Amino acid sequence: MDGDMLFYFTYETGDGEASGLEKEWIEDPLFKNLNVAKAGNVHKVDDVIWNTAGGVIAANLMLDDIEKYFVK
Repeated sequence: MDGDMLFYFTYETGDGEASGLEKEWIEDPLFKNLNVAKAGNVHKVDDVIWNTAGGVIAANLMLDDIEKYFVK
């Protein structure tokens, strides 16, 4: 698993557990060794837009995110 760009989201239920796991994952030496992480091309995206929402508005918001990261 080593692409040019990596998007991820964290589904947080309110107890902070998912955020803790996210931090553990992002700080793991194996993750940091990925070329995409070394290049700084790891981007956290909004779970609501990328995972739980649906429809045209959410699709457009997702495309806006993709454009923002690819055009920079």
